[in-house]
Amino acid sequence: MTLSLGGLAMPSSAAGWDIDRAMDESTARAMLNRFGYGADQASLTQALQQTPRQYLLRAIHGGSALPPAIQAQIDALPIAVPLDKIWPDYGPGGAVRQASQDETSKKALQQVEHGYLDAAVQARMLTLANADNQGHEALLSFWLNHFSIYGPKGLDPLLAWDYTRALERAMADDSFESLLRASFFHPAMQVYLDNDQSTSPESETGLMAEQRGKPVGINENLAREVMELHTLGVGAGYSQQDVQQLARIITGAGLYSPRMQQRALDRAGAQRDGQFLFDPRRHDFGLKLFLGQAFPPGHGLDEIDRALHLLAIHPATAHHVSLQLAQRFLSDTPPQSVIDAMTRAYEQSGGRLSATLLPLIASPAFAASLQTPGKFKEPLDYIVSTARAACSGQAIGNGQLLSAAARDMGEAPYLHSTPDGYGVREADWLSPPAMAKRIRFAMGIAAGRTPLARADAVPDKPAQDASAPQKPAWATGEACAPDLATVYRLVGPLSPNTTAAAAQLQGKALIGFTLASPEFMRR
Repeated sequence: MTLSLGGLAMPSSAAGWDIDRAMDESTARAMLNRFGYGADQASLTQALQQTPRQYLLRAIHGGSALPPAIQAQIDALPIAVPLDKIWPDYGPGGAVRQASQDETSKKALQQVEHGYLDAAVQARMLTLANADNQGHEALLSFWLNHFSIYGPKGLDPLLAWDYTRALERAMADDSFESLLRASFFHPAMQVYLDNDQSTSPESETGLMAEQRGKPVGINENLAREVMELHTLGVGAGYSQQDVQQLARIITGAGLYSPRMQQRALDRAGAQRDGQFLFDPRRHDFGLKLFLGQAFPPGHGLDEIDRALHLLAIHPATAHHVSLQLAQRFLSDTPPQSVIDAMTRAYEQSGGRLSATLLPLIASPAFAASLQTPGKFKEPLDYIVSTARAACSGQAIGNGQLLSAAARDMGEAPYLHSTPDGYGVREADWLSPPAMAKRIRFAMGIAAGRTPLARADAVPDKPAQDASAPQKPAWATGEACAPDLATVYRLVGPLSPNTTAAAAQLQGKALIGFTLASPEFMRR
């Protein structure tokens, strides 16, 4: 069998790109790689029945279905238990947390928390690898990265999966403001950026703390990152005073604790949504001046709502969000004309996601980029697209292996320690050591050494030497059996140079080479 050559055949010229025409195979494959985590046979067949516009709208409004075996696997993980069921035990002041006083019980509690975070990472990886709505998962991953949290911090191991579900629900609203609010009002973000402890010294709680000799203060972390990363962006013209004023506005936002007395919360006028709590006893009720607007004294949760709305509809937010989307889904250096068109659409629509993204996918630049893919795959893109091409038609059930690969390559979900999220540019990921890891991954899959389909509960055979290191459970199990013709179809055309380099290869070596080819490194 010879390798396929040539460029992608677009349904029309890039200048005449029609987003309401059904995609041909080359376009569908390119779309699944750019606005998804790669093609398998089923997703390619499905995409061939869609126009680019339909693909985008389904990405925003439609959920993902998983193979029954994969869904059952996720449902068996600890994160399947609703958050409100575990909060009385593991939340702040919860029964189990309160009882964990000695080193043994503290370690046991840490193991439970680590188990929740590991389960969240596994569930996310299994979803990316098996979801039938690849556009949905790619867009959700973008927002999880835009509103990034660090899973290991504080209570966030327990909260990471619920945070994912909250952003997913908000995405279906087709509104950036819904996403901003879902992120801000989720306890995971409150914990990550320390707002759960931010308390006005002039508040009821602040004055009581001062009397006890334990003064409190206002933390600016969440206010700063909401403005710098989530909305306006660096260089938008806001001042340090704006950061300080927003920090005052959002005091009182935090977490509900099972130890809190409902009668006292009711007397204070506290407002709760799930495990989020606005506690007026910590809030700064004074006059604020934020982004040139006066926030009169005496307001509480309503002024947080007002500030978030003001940020969501700000022209700087329209530009910042448009630029971030264009860099992820088009190019490291997207054309200014595309960013401007997206920004105008954002402003005119009040921040609708579909309106903002349509000028991107309708642009000649996007059509041309599908014709000649130039975006370097981030580690998650590469890991999942490789698994999907190799296992096409077979469920990818080894969540532990996928998680280990993502950690090894540096882009595991929920594990970026700083709030700026993982980078999306080629310079963030391209290096000789990184490429060596990708090649090893591809060759291991092709050779059947990487059990993507299923992990064994325990290694099949113990090591002969009891002192020899044991393989982790995910290193043994059922491997996918890549089919050469299918891999060719899903990877797409290879250049003459790549074809010539593979001329002497056969069988598994050729499959591994194709999955590690320069063309498959780009999306």
